[in-house]
Amino acid sequence: MKEFKKAATRIFIGSELILVAFLYLVSGGGIRALQHAGAQNSLLLDEIKHLESEIGSLTRELDERNNNPFYKESIARKELQMAYADEIIYVYPKG
Repeated sequence: MKEFKKAATRIFIGSELILVAFLYLVSGGGIRALQHAGAQNSLLLDEIKHLESEIGSLTRELDERNNNPFYKESIARKELQMAYADEIIYVYPKG
């Protein structure tokens, strides 16, 4: 009887291990979820690199705007349509 209980316990534990391994490998919470998380992580890292380069570009542009008086003047002339008091502005008709 004691040998039967040992054998039954071993079979039960072995089948439980096989079931857990099967569920881990096949179910949505197992290997597939890890692969999906890895792919998503890779996409997010690429997006972070892209955003960091965009931040660098915007930082350089901001430094240029703050430190270059010619840049400030060109923005004032082009976007704000400003001129010095003694300048004559010629406007050409469109068309």
